[in-house]
Amino acid sequence: MEKFGFIVHPIDIKQSRQSWPILKLLPAFFIKFIFKYLPPFLFSKITQVRSKTGKKIEGYFILCPLLPEQMIKFDEKFVLKKIIKSCKIVEKLGAKIVGLGGYTSVVGDKGVTIAKNINIPVTTGNTLTTWAVVDAILKIAASRNIPLNKSTLAIIGASGSIGSLCTRKLANYFPKIIIAARRKEKLQDLRQEVLKTKKIEVIVEDDIHKAVSDADFIIVTTSAPYSLINVKELKKNAVVCDVSIPKNIYGANIERNDVTIIPGGLIKLPCDVDFGKDIFLPKNVSYGCVAETMLLTLEGLLECYSLGVNIPVERLDQIEPIAVKHGFNVWLGA
Repeated sequence: MEKFGFIVHPIDIKQSRQSWPILKLLPAFFIKFIFKYLPPFLFSKITQVRSKTGKKIEGYFILCPLLPEQMIKFDEKFVLKKIIKSCKIVEKLGAKIVGLGGYTSVVGDKGVTIAKNINIPVTTGNTLTTWAVVDAILKIAASRNIPLNKSTLAIIGASGSIGSLCTRKLANYFPKIIIAARRKEKLQDLRQEVLKTKKIEVIVEDDIHKAVSDADFIIVTTSAPYSLINVKELKKNAVVCDVSIPKNIYGANIERNDVTIIPGGLIKLPCDVDFGKDIFLPKNVSYGCVAETMLLTLEGLLECYSLGVNIPVERLDQIEPIAVKHGFNVWLGA
């Protein structure tokens, strides 16, 4: 049976204490100290992964014990070395491919350096995650008869891999796209790339709060380890897809009943998968990054797939029929 590996990390102190009750006895600063020096280790075995074609695979979660804030704050070489060590464990377990989860796919050059330092293919899962975001927006718009050709889209974190790919793909549907991120120079390059082939309005916005206030549809995909946007800032009846982990929109379902929050980049699996640990999602629902690693293994497409910032749009066209073939569907929530 073919195997895959996937690198995970703790999201925050609260989740860490849920996963390891012994940590409830320790103060946050000491937990962070432990994580800094604790080596990566096998977190769980993933079983009962089955395509609707009948093919079965299994995998492993490897824990890279660093919090998001630590991956951002610590020296990049130190963090990359720890991620590479995590991937080496996957190699030793006999897996054919490894996926990078959460901030492990963000550090440095989005997986390129990691791929050069291990002997199996690497993916960030950002192609399937983007497909899930795009497909969710198209389905919501169709179900509510919302004309996208008269709507405005805002993408927060558009300079990143998922944000850039969403911008280039959804330029086929929206007449106006507002893009925002910390690195403005990258946004200008993205704007020019879109305008070479599409006659639409692309606005580079410095103020993310202004960007979301003018948009009918909003995609949030940033690497900020904290919430950025209050739901009260959003336009009436706005539809939001928050891909960020931890989530960047706060106040949802409390302050605004008219705003729709779509789960960001989640996939409904065609099987009763056993992750071996609680991944804090509904049954048989997976993050797109994990699901892409599964899909590539099921398909036998064992190659570096979603690396770097500029993932070709053609990858979206390739991954969709593969997802359909194996019974992987976008999850829009309960």
